Amino acid sequence: MNSCLRARGGANASRRARFPALWCLLLTGLVLALAPGAQAAPAPVPSPGLPESAAGAPFGVQAGLYGLTTLTGGHFGYALKAGARIEDSAVIYNESDEARTFHVYGADVANAAGGGLAPAQEGQQMRAVGAWLKLDSEASVTVQPKSKATVRFSLTVPDGTPPGSHLGSLVTALRTPAVSGGVNTETRIARLVEVTVPGTADLQVSLTELEHRPASGGEEFTVTVRNTGNVLYTFAGTLNITGGSSARTVPLTPTGIYVIPGGSATVTGRLADLPALGHRAVTASVTASVPGGAAKTVDSNTVRLSYFPWLTATLTVGGLVALGLLLVITRERRRAWLRRRAKERTALRALRRELRAGNPPAGGPHQCAGSGRTPGTGGAA
Repeated sequence: MNSCLRARGGANASRRARFPALWCLLLTGLVLALAPGAQAAPAPVPSPGLPESAAGAPFGVQAGLYGLTTLTGGHFGYALKAGARIEDSAVIYNESDEARTFHVYGADVANAAGGGLAPAQEGQQMRAVGAWLKLDSEASVTVQPKSKATVRFSLTVPDGTPPGSHLGSLVTALRTPAVSGGVNTETRIARLVEVTVPGTADLQVSLTELEHRPASGGEEFTVTVRNTGNVLYTFAGTLNITGGSSARTVPLTPTGIYVIPGGSATVTGRLADLPALGHRAVTASVTASVPGGAAKTVDSNTVRLSYFPWLTATLTVGGLVALGLLLVITRERRRAWLRRRAKERTALRALRRELRAGNPPAGGPHQCAGSGRTPGTGGAA
């Protein structure tokens, strides 16, 4: 049994989760029936008692023809031509100790954010299977404690409906009395209704542009898978990375989700351990498959990434430039000092020659011309 919970009456509405909320699990064991006929051939199974998923739960819902439709797990599945009509029923089990009133209605199904499927909210305009379902009685059904009630409905496929898979759901809702603060909580159980209109199955898959952005020291890639055909399929995808020492793959998540005809689902993959220097080419590859049927693989555009240690390179170049400037400045100062030393030595040698020749310099015998020093105090060559 599957469930879908929602809270009404304010932003702080509480949710009660007695049944799984992932709609993708509703479709486990899906078998598409594309053979013509008013209804799939019934499978001989024993008449069930209390549905397994209702055990220990406040209420449960079971297909009236449990095991006699083309879907397993107590859901509703039919192979119907355009214009055909079929009748079926749902059984509501009240496992509580008090009488409860349930609201039953048909709803379209759409892809939920993050993967899986979700029924439309009550009050929304139904355009597909949700509009094809008609209850034979009032939408509200009161079930006595520890009892069950049967709700009958009919389903009519409009003339001109194209071949392929059409999904909806039969929703049973239980609203609890308002608690403090005026908050109502509504628990819903949605049974999948899948209608296959016989014809040529057209498995078509398209991908949006592969996008990427930096994320936690890596790159996060995102691509949206679109079902442009007429059959329901599930898909799985990977990121294929080439470049470097070897090629590798990274899974796209979530995996194994279903996409209805006309629907879409967005998946992501994260590439970590990026190189400091090098190139990488990344392509998303998605394989869609019809349960028990065909499969098709499509690839996205290729994103090319180049990595270079700009910070390290900038710091290194800056350090080399600073060192070069320091060497130039130091060399010029040393050259100037060497030139001064050479002039002093030349003047001192000239003075010594004059003294040896008996020609003391003008200004006195103790004054060293051109040196500013007295002989014998330093600066000798």
